Amino acid sequence: MSIAIKVLAASVLVSGLAAQAGAVTVSSFTGTYDEATGVEATGDYDKIGSNLGAPNEVGDFRLVAGTNIFSGSISTPSDSGDVFNVVIGANQTLVGATLTFGDNVDAFNPYLGFPSPTWGLYESSITPTIFEYKVPNSNGTTSSFSSTQTFVRGPGTYNMVFANGTFGTNNGAVDYTMTFSVNETIIPPAVPLPAGFPLLFAGIAVLAGLKRRG
Repeated sequence: MSIAIKVLAASVLVSGLAAQAGAVTVSSFTGTYDEATGVEATGDYDKIGSNLGAPNEVGDFRLVAGTNIFSGSISTPSDSGDVFNVVIGANQTLVGATLTFGDNVDAFNPYLGFPSPTWGLYESSITPTIFEYKVPNSNGTTSSFSSTQTFVRGPGTYNMVFANGTFGTNNGAVDYTMTFSVNETIIPPAVPLPAGFPLLFAGIAVLAGLKRRG
């Protein structure tokens, strides 16, 4: 089936997935993850855990300080969206994210999409949408493109959704890379008092007592 037929044949709606997703901690995450080869993945971010393939089960990725890299791919109708959670720990701040879309796109494998997918990050609060970026529509893009989002969020769990559209390439899927930037506040350890300080303080107290008596 040609990509043009694929583009006309399917659409996807994943807007409710963020609220319904159950979390599975991805213990193997150390700052980089590829959905195709990840230890706990089966070819999709939202197919992680004991109940493989469950659409309401997504990965909890506890981010590390610095740059966190996620690789994946999406296409309609076979794999029309990716969803996962990023977890920011104590003394960490999430300060930005970048999407590079179309890692595998070239003149022989152009990207076609209409409507194109939306990349978004969400939280449960008064302002649930941190950002939403609509990938540009295309009838034959031959190179990748990027979007960088800047924001500041402290400790918590945030839901990444990349979906809602009709898109693909001549070869099927569109590859992408996402990075999340995390700053870490280093709290200096308490400096212990030198061993002689307690004796010094005790001596001062004794002298003060003797002075009062005199």
